[in-house]
Amino acid sequence: MTPQTGAEGFAGIGILSSVFGGISAYKQGQSEKAADDYNAQIALQNMSDKMVASQQKYSALAGKQASAYASSGVDIASGSPLLMMAATGGRGGEEGEQIEEAGTKESTLEQYYGRLAAWSGTESGIGDFLTGMSKTMTQYGQATGAFTP
Repeated sequence: MTPQTGAEGFAGIGILSSVFGGISAYKQGQSEKAADDYNAQIALQNMSDKMVASQQKYSALAGKQASAYASSGVDIASGSPLLMMAATGGRGGEEGEQIEEAGTKESTLEQYYGRLAAWSGTESGIGDFLTGMSKTMTQYGQATGAFTP
């Protein structure tokens, strides 16, 4: 086996190693993106569940108020009792908006992290590939005498 043949063998191994290293980094970024996308969907589902719970809570509270007023003989169709129940409904609506805003922001942030992870994985994969190729070609050049530092 000549030195050149050995160098070519090592260069081939180096090239394959660079390719697999680059692919691995890319796939890791894609996996992180998938996890972040999943977390974004969970955030949206949690937001939806919290909104339903909030609506139910304020609806039940308004019902309890109406029942309490009616059992006391108060006319709930006008005046202070009606205003009180309307204010309760308004507080429920405000809470629902706050829940929706927080959930939407969390989901958007998770999606952003996913895109960032995918980009980082791609960039890292390309960098790993190019670094490996550079080292392989330098070593090949030194082994064959085509390149001396």
